[in-house]
Amino acid sequence: MFRIFYAESDATVYEEFDLYNTGLDEVLEVGKKLGNDGETLEKSRSLLKFNMSEIQSTLTKYSIPLSSCKFVLQLFTTHAKNLPSDYTIDAKIVAQPWINGLGMSTAVKSDTGITWAQPHASWSYDNLSGANWISSSQNIQVNSSSLYVSGSGTGGSWLFQSGSGIFNFTNFNQSFFHQPGLNENESFSYRPTDIYMDVTNAINLWISGSGGRTIDNNGFLLKFSDEDEADNGVLGYIRYFSRDTHTIYVPRLIMYFDNSEYNSSLSDVDLESYIIYTHLKPSYKDTEVTKIRIYSRDKFPRKSPTNLFPTQTVKKLPATTYYCVRDAATDEFIIPYDNIYNKVSCDDTSNFIYMDMNNFMPERYYRLEFKIIDGITEQIIDDQIYFKVVR
Repeated sequence: MFRIFYAESDATVYEEFDLYNTGLDEVLEVGKKLGNDGETLEKSRSLLKFNMSEIQSTLTKYSIPLSSCKFVLQLFTTHAKNLPSDYTIDAKIVAQPWINGLGMSTAVKSDTGITWAQPHASWSYDNLSGANWISSSQNIQVNSSSLYVSGSGTGGSWLFQSGSGIFNFTNFNQSFFHQPGLNENESFSYRPTDIYMDVTNAINLWISGSGGRTIDNNGFLLKFSDEDEADNGVLGYIRYFSRDTHTIYVPRLIMYFDNSEYNSSLSDVDLESYIIYTHLKPSYKDTEVTKIRIYSRDKFPRKSPTNLFPTQTVKKLPATTYYCVRDAATDEFIIPYDNIYNKVSCDDTSNFIYMDMNNFMPERYYRLEFKIIDGITEQIIDDQIYFKVVR
């Protein structure tokens, strides 16, 4: 099963326009491009933040442990230019609070929110405080943990871990344990520029903390990797839809968890010749959590003993049956196939899946698809199974 969370704040900071706030821009930008002098490479980075209390409420609602969940950060490209064939996007853990702001990139300057020069929010760590981006020379410790703040004094700051990261039997200090989640990343090589990044460890860090210490959720900082930013041979930029876009492509965090069950006395359907059908309602409220029944039977059932009507017995699809959800208008994956978390369940009545309609933007149509893996063969079932989500 899955649950989608949408970004609650996002903005881009530009090295070239260090006093610009873009809190209401319709795009986010990551990359490097030539400045007005035609020689200097100016960086752009994007910050975005999700509400962790919504995730904790979902964990409680479905009675699932955090450790059994997978979290994926998903952003959709609106435009990309001059990119190399190979590059890496980092998602670092932002170390300081920041204010989204009400600015636009077309404005001359804005004092309402985050900029390359300043987060426009005050911070306090271990009896130290300030209102500017922290520089690496300050080396500020976070809540007496093994985590520290890195940055250059502009363009954001992020967490890093002190110590060697190697376990030492003579010292059980947490600084000798590697803290996952501090630098999630995704590499690109001759492939689409949309981001689909596993950030499970970062979410665990915010919700569970580190070394018994609470780690504040200040969101992700998206940037070219440190190596790519330092390499003058790597330039180009990608623009992604932001939370202020008037499209369906809002930045999102997808939470996957496996609540499937497969315990059935039904007979196996004949995969050489079968049909499926559902009892979907035409529309669902965006607050519903529904159980969608999926019925399958042989396409050419045997006749009954009286030879008057064929016996149309419901049978079961294999345990290796999975589902995905597409937007009906654009055909984009809302939820792609996943062989661990998107399993189709089965009981003695039929196959089924649970669907939380709060995942979907209302007043739109969506389409269900199924995939059956049988040995080395894969079948895609696209029987135009549509449903609408309404307010």
